[in-house]
Amino acid sequence: MKIVLLAAGQGERLRPITETRPKPLLPVVDEPVGCRQLRMALEATGAREVVVVYSYLGDQVKKVLSGCAGGGVELHFVSQGDPLGTGHAVLKAVEATGLDDVLVVYSDVYLASSAVEAVRSMKPPSILVGVTRTPWEYGVVKVEDGLVVGLEEKPPRERAPEKAHVFIGVAMLRAEDVEGLRSIKPSPRGEYELTDLLASLASRGELAAVELPEPEAWRDIGRPWDLLIANRMELDKLEPRVRGEVHPTAVIEGPVVVEEGATIGPHTVVEGPAYIGPGALVGPNAHIRPYTVIHGKAKVGFASEVKASILLEDARAPHLNYVGDSIVGEHVNLGAGTITANVRFDRKSVKMTVKGIRVDTGLRKLGAVIGGYAQTGINVSIMPGVKIGSYALVYPGCVVDRDVPRGGVFKCGGR
Repeated sequence: MKIVLLAAGQGERLRPITETRPKPLLPVVDEPVGCRQLRMALEATGAREVVVVYSYLGDQVKKVLSGCAGGGVELHFVSQGDPLGTGHAVLKAVEATGLDDVLVVYSDVYLASSAVEAVRSMKPPSILVGVTRTPWEYGVVKVEDGLVVGLEEKPPRERAPEKAHVFIGVAMLRAEDVEGLRSIKPSPRGEYELTDLLASLASRGELAAVELPEPEAWRDIGRPWDLLIANRMELDKLEPRVRGEVHPTAVIEGPVVVEEGATIGPHTVVEGPAYIGPGALVGPNAHIRPYTVIHGKAKVGFASEVKASILLEDARAPHLNYVGDSIVGEHVNLGAGTITANVRFDRKSVKMTVKGIRVDTGLRKLGAVIGGYAQTGINVSIMPGVKIGSYALVYPGCVVDRDVPRGGVFKCGGR
């Protein structure tokens, strides 16, 4: 058996954070989600051959996944070329490396660590299923006596059940099943979908369903707020450790990780669960509130407060900043006094524009999503649900109430 890791998606709905990194490399606490999925698959199956199918920002994918595969693994990288769907990606993998039984793993789904146990019990052909309360967003699976008896991709919301089993991106297939991918027809969007093959197997009574031990302990990372939620789910299981330098006047409360090389400065408060990455600098007089992840070499400086947010590598909130329920991309610099508002004035759930469509996130608290290398001037206020593209500039004193495109310049006050 070989593992086929699907890592070719462009992550358009995750922009702007995927403008500078592919979605398999989005971090869940201290590890890219693609590495988590690969590690899970290797542990569950004992397989030693892995095929990674890549496309978008492929050099990053190859560099990072090569480093997290571990020793003794035969690792192949196969370019998908044209993005023609998940079924096409699996076929490309076996055409390049030989037909075999495969464990197909999507690289953009967060699974709790208990998924290893479930995947270990899978026999081909079978799929891993979880439970969701938004089934219209996924492939809904009807299960009877451990067999899949129906699979419908993204049913209309008005007739979808309130809670349902769904396919969560892990499928174990026989070599003959993989061959069957050659006979599936293109979907309405012109792609060859793995779920069409799964539906065909189910119609013949051949497809088993294996449920997660914790049925709701998973998250498809498809939109920016999904990344925040996946990180919060993982932080709930955080085992505290302190390897960096913590000033004697600093206060650490609850489960907190301070990695080697990180510094917690004087009179700083860190409330767990929280993760402070290697080389990060926090303080003096900073406040890190629960469910915050601060990555390597990021800085949270004097009188800055970060709550339930992700700061990626080398991001800076150095002076008098408030970052709430937000994602701040790598190498972003927030000018002194930059504030992310995370609650609407009318207290309604926050909306965000995804691929040109206004989407209700269902979250009452959600701040900004700021792409890598963007910069704000002093005294900038960013409204809830606003996205600022990578390499964008926001002039001092502005209230940012609409999205800013990649490389865009947001001016205000007649400038």
